[in-house]
Amino acid sequence: METRQVSSTVIEVLHLINRSNMMQTTQETLTTAQNERLHTLLLRNGAGRPVLALHIGSQQDSGLQRKYRPNEDCLFVMHGTTPSPAPALLPTPFVLLVVADGMGGQGYGRTASRLAVQSLVAYMSSSLSTQQSAQASLLALLRAGIQEANRVVYERNLRQHLGIGTTLMAVLLSETTASVAHVGDSRLYRYRPPTGLAQITRDHSVVAALVTAGIIEPDEIYTHPHRNQLYRSLGEQATVDVETTTLALAAGDILLVCTDGLWEMVRDQQIAAILTTPMPTPMDTAHALIQAALAGGGADNV
Repeated sequence: METRQVSSTVIEVLHLINRSNMMQTTQETLTTAQNERLHTLLLRNGAGRPVLALHIGSQQDSGLQRKYRPNEDCLFVMHGTTPSPAPALLPTPFVLLVVADGMGGQGYGRTASRLAVQSLVAYMSSSLSTQQSAQASLLALLRAGIQEANRVVYERNLRQHLGIGTTLMAVLLSETTASVAHVGDSRLYRYRPPTGLAQITRDHSVVAALVTAGIIEPDEIYTHPHRNQLYRSLGEQATVDVETTTLALAAGDILLVCTDGLWEMVRDQQIAAILTTPMPTPMDTAHALIQAALAGGGADNV
């Protein structure tokens, strides 16, 4: 098992509400080089009926301790439509969210995260232009797309001996379902009243495995000497085990996609408090989360 330093955090905050008077948006947007982005759009079913309205806000920050080093996190937001499965049905809108947290010395972590995101996005863009939106198929697409991203990063490692790697988290929203695939310790959270905040993904880290085995307590992951060791990441092997799941979305859900630069600095209880504090837009919520991470030490990119 190889030890790697993990960089940190990019934030996606999604508010899901029932509303039918908002304009449908289908353009694609790449935000890897921008610090903030706000989207508002509808998810519709095949009959064209709005099922959920999304408000998406994202922000990035280099953090306090890595302010003058390359940001090794990469964020992507895309929305578009998949072809209709029958002539009588309309194309189905989707939203794709991707975050990656690169690892590697001399700024090469930035290379890894961007290479992985670009590879996944290219694969998904091509596939979604022809793929009908059956949820099982969408999940399989995400898994295959991450395998392709792993291949590209792995082959770059072989050619240039860079020793790079990255986490990768992808969430594909279509109709009322989120298809989720990830490798590493970037996280997806969901806040749903009244059950509260839940971590949806499982960290592929040594400390998470120790917690599962009952060897350490959950709170010890923040101070454990092996807290930065991953047992699974993109680019180390020719293939990678991609963990997947699906979520049923409901009005009022809040989703948060982030890397460890956020969750290592801001504990879950504080994350929940920020997510549920009324703010004008998800962008403001993302900003508040970043400020909390900086106040907690800002040890990594946020």
